[in-house]
Amino acid sequence: MLYLCTSLPQLPLESRCPPTEDPVAIAERSGARRWLVACNDACRGAGIHIGMDATTALALYPSLRLIERSSPHEREAIKGLAAWAEQFSHWVCFDPERLLLWIEIKSGLRYFGGVGEIRSRVEHGLAQLGHVGFIGIGPTLEAAALLSQVPEAPMIERQTQLAASLDKLPLAAMALADDLLEAFTDLGLSSVGQVLVLPRDATARRYGPELLDYLDRLTGRLRDPRKPYRAPDKYRRRFELLGSVEVVEGLLFPLRRMFVELQGYLIARDTAVAQVQIELLHDEGEPTLLRIRTTRPLRDAVRLFALVKERLERTTLGRPVEEIVLYVERFEALGDTQLELIDSGRRKDQGWHELLDRLRARLGDSAVQELGLQDQHLPEQAWCTVGESDGGTEPIPERPMWVLQPRRIRTLPKRFGKPERIEAGWWNGEDKRRDYHTVAAADGSQLWVYHDADSDSWYLHGLWG
Repeated sequence: MLYLCTSLPQLPLESRCPPTEDPVAIAERSGARRWLVACNDACRGAGIHIGMDATTALALYPSLRLIERSSPHEREAIKGLAAWAEQFSHWVCFDPERLLLWIEIKSGLRYFGGVGEIRSRVEHGLAQLGHVGFIGIGPTLEAAALLSQVPEAPMIERQTQLAASLDKLPLAAMALADDLLEAFTDLGLSSVGQVLVLPRDATARRYGPELLDYLDRLTGRLRDPRKPYRAPDKYRRRFELLGSVEVVEGLLFPLRRMFVELQGYLIARDTAVAQVQIELLHDEGEPTLLRIRTTRPLRDAVRLFALVKERLERTTLGRPVEEIVLYVERFEALGDTQLELIDSGRRKDQGWHELLDRLRARLGDSAVQELGLQDQHLPEQAWCTVGESDGGTEPIPERPMWVLQPRRIRTLPKRFGKPERIEAGWWNGEDKRRDYHTVAAADGSQLWVYHDADSDSWYLHGLWG
């Protein structure tokens, strides 16, 4: 096995606060002590750093915005990331306490084109999502996690390379309790290799069997019991805003991230969506509902977000927004797009679909009409316009787009193809019996004609393109 582990040290901040130029930090409390666990770049520029006492930080920078750490928000964020990461592997797991996300990558090396390509894609995706991530790659979960804590750490592909590769890495990178790290430091130990060569029996007696368990999982002597995460079949993502948002611009950053996560979820399942629903929750009253429909199934985060942005720009927020919920209940097949590179007609068709989607987002679903069918047998009565398609797969009979008022004809051109019998109206006293044919005109065009059984006459009813 080969694992890619992403360490997410800024997740406590990223899960609560969008990027800002003002100093913002996340504080954690234990008893009377309160310290910083995450800071943005503006904090570091002001001399504020992770681990600093919160009171000291406020004395140094009184306008610092402190936010209490929220484990539920972090768990929700890392679950969203795990669903996104399933596009790279069927095996993904995470540790919300240590802020780690693992992806098993050996099974996908040939598909993605090697370790370097997978790593590049993960790094690019994390940047799109607005996350800071440090990556380690190793043959065990704990080895990959340890390597993610070390800047410029080597990649270890084989278990036989572990001992030599871990030998010189710093002791502080190991996932050990603070008191145990301090005890090893007091003994003069400073590297991972020095811990790995400690006598096993004496180490277990002095520090407990949990330490040996961790070391064995690190080196691959013991199988790691972690189970892979499986995202739910129906997609639902919540994002609680930090304070009330009164303008739509404040909703764009979390929505962009949510759609990038949704794209990863859809790629992992090789599916797409034709409808996405967004609920903007308020402190009281009914939520504001945005329903985004597309002419054909999509999974492109950029296009979906553009449609939502278009709709939001024309949405008036009656009350401040406290939370965003994005959910998808129905998934669609993406469709065959392999010929798009050489078929210019398909590219033009895609541009037409994009135009219709933007018109819907800007003007509303009812502003865009589509041709549909209604429950009538006679062709001149069967066509109608509908505001939105129900996405059904009912086959449409072969009909010309240009249907005329029936016009009697004297000379019948050459007929070809099979005739179609339409008989209707007997139940309401308007009985019609017609046999439709496709005929070739002298100029090469195709005409749609029918023979009326009651009058024994021929009529022109439509023109083919």
